[in-house]
Amino acid sequence: MTDMTNNNMTGQTDEEIINHEQFEDMRDLLEEDFVELIQVYINDSQKRVAALRIAQQEDDNANGFETAHALKGASANLGTTQLVRLSSQLQECCRERRISEQADLIEEIADALQRAEQEINQRLGQ
Repeated sequence: MTDMTNNNMTGQTDEEIINHEQFEDMRDLLEEDFVELIQVYINDSQKRVAALRIAQQEDDNANGFETAHALKGASANLGTTQLVRLSSQLQECCRERRISEQADLIEEIADALQRAEQEINQRLGQ
């Protein structure tokens, strides 16, 4: 990791990206539909990150909260633990009406999504 990356990821270096048990439980449950779910999750999550950036720029705490909540729920289902934690943090900032100050946190969320996608692709052998 570069020094710049470490500054944004305080305390995340030892945190798992994906909870193995949760991920495998979902894979077992959905069987052949799992890969499709993954694609939908990644596409939707990317759209949500874009929506979070807009909400931050427009100081829109209500939409920021709803979008972070949706991302947190979808991420919890799949076991992407970093995204759950970061989305929860952003929800709290929106409750406190501080989304306008959260550009760095939203970029951490974008980075966590990229890491999750990479790990998912490794697990699926893609």
